[in-house]
Amino acid sequence: MLFSIEPKTSIDEVFGRKAEFLEFLDRLEKGRRLFIITGPRRIGKTTFLYAALNELNRMEGVPYIVIDAREVASVNMRNPQKVIARELSEGKLSRIISKFEGVSIKGYGVKVRPSEKNLPEILKELDERYERLIIAFDEAQYLRFAQVDFTILLAWIYDNLRHIHLILTGSQVGVLEKFLRFGDYNAPLYGRYHVRIKLNRFNPSESLEFLERGFAEYGMDVSSRELLSAVKTLDGVPGWLTHYGAYRVDGSSHWDAIEAVLEEAKGYIEAEFKELDELSPRYRTVMEVVATITGVEERARRKDILNALKLREGKDIDGKEIRKYLRNLIDYGFLEHTGYGEYYIPDPVVKRVFQR
Repeated sequence: MLFSIEPKTSIDEVFGRKAEFLEFLDRLEKGRRLFIITGPRRIGKTTFLYAALNELNRMEGVPYIVIDAREVASVNMRNPQKVIARELSEGKLSRIISKFEGVSIKGYGVKVRPSEKNLPEILKELDERYERLIIAFDEAQYLRFAQVDFTILLAWIYDNLRHIHLILTGSQVGVLEKFLRFGDYNAPLYGRYHVRIKLNRFNPSESLEFLERGFAEYGMDVSSRELLSAVKTLDGVPGWLTHYGAYRVDGSSHWDAIEAVLEEAKGYIEAEFKELDELSPRYRTVMEVVATITGVEERARRKDILNALKLREGKDIDGKEIRKYLRNLIDYGFLEHTGYGEYYIPDPVVKRVFQR
C-alpha cells in the first residue's frame, strides 16, 4: 500500500523507483562493492534501501545488515566503531543470521556468540563466512564525528574484505561528500570505484499519479483540485505525500491533512536544523531571509540576502562570511543555488517552516 507508513518489504511497494533498483542490481552483479545513495530529506532513501535489500534477499538469498549512523552517533559519537561492533556481535548480526539458521556458507556453520572482538575482527569473520554480504550505513555522514577517521575503516573493508559490499546513504549530500572526500588525493577513499544512485523528487505528474494510485488502493475518489493542491503544497517529496494520503485515509479533510503534515514536518525539520542552530543563530536568519525573498521572487540573489541581513542585524557583514553560511546550508540540503549567485529553498515544506 503506497500510503502505508510501515517499512516497505518489496520494491513493488515502492512507487517510481524500479529503474534505480534495476541499476543497483546490475552494478551489484558486475561486482561493484561500494554504493552511495543520496537524495533530499524525506525522499525515501531508507524505504528504498530496505525494499531493495529485502528484494535481493528473496531473489538471491543475499544477507544484509543496516546500521543507522544517527543512532550510533547518539550512543557514542566519538567511538562509533565500538557501538557497531557491539551491535554486530550481540544485536543486528544475531538478528540477521537467525534468518539463515542452518545454512552453511563457504563450509561454515552459521553461529553467533557473544564477542569481545573489535570491529575489524568481526568484519573479517563475516567476510570469511559469507560469499556475499551487504552492510549499509544509513545517513552515513553522522560517522564523521568519530574520533578516528571512519573512512579509513571503509577503505580497509573495500581493499581487503572482498565478500562485503558497502552502501552509504545520506540526505545531507554536501556533508556526506566532504566526509567521504573521494576527490581528495590524501583521503583514505581516494580512487575507490563507487556507484552513485540519486533519488530525485517526483515531478508533478508523478506526484499526482502517486496520490491517485494510493487513494485507489482504498477505493477513495479524491477530487483533482485537492490532489493538485496537495502536490503544489508538498511538492514531489514522497514522505510528505505519503503522510498526506495516510491522514486522508484516516478521515481527515484535505486542509486538515495538509496542516497535519506541515506541523509534523516542522518538528522534523527543526530537529534536523538543531545542529546548525548550535553552530550559529545566523543560519536560521539566513533561511528566514531567503524564505522571505523567495516568497516574492523565484530566487534570492546573494547581494540581496547580504543587504537584508545587514538591516536585520544593524551592522556591516563580510560578504565572504555570508558565502560560508550559504555554502553550509547547501551542504546540509536546506538550500540550492543556480550557479549565478542565486539561491532558493527546494522543498516548499521547508520554506514554510522558515517564513515569518
